Amino acid sequence: MISPLRICLYIHTAQKTALIVYADQSPASFNAAARDAAVEALTVQGYKVLVSDLYAMNFKASAIVEDIKGDLKNSEHFVYNEEMMVAWQDSRLSDDITEEQQKLKQADLVIFQFPLYWFSVPAIMKGWIDRVLIQGSAFSIQRMYDNGMFQVWIFK
Repeated sequence: MISPLRICLYIHTAQKTALIVYADQSPASFNAAARDAAVEALTVQGYKVLVSDLYAMNFKASAIVEDIKGDLKNSEHFVYNEEMMVAWQDSRLSDDITEEQQKLKQADLVIFQFPLYWFSVPAIMKGWIDRVLIQGSAFSIQRMYDNGMFQVWIFK
């Protein structure tokens, strides 16, 4: 039998994972330097660091019907959010979306690093948000805000 002390030690010493979702085309940019500094600092702190470099991955920005494998719930009237939720429940999402959702599940910390384009994120980052953070996987009507999958901790 494992003692409670040993379980507590395991929980406290388990390696944490950080995911950096990165969207900048220039390897010499401030954002690239910030990403590299975050990777270095987190690694020193004992994190396993995953980086999703959206431009290097050629991540699709467009939310389209090809994000779903197999038949649609309603092919006559395609509603992306509804179809994606059903596809997620049936494990029929495209491989690139599934891979990113797996990274999110592993992550204890998520960092979005990007340049500001017209007061917003670059289109490729917006595509990642729209395609990866879907209803069912990232939130539901029952699981959102402070009861959702993502919890925000503010340290004073």
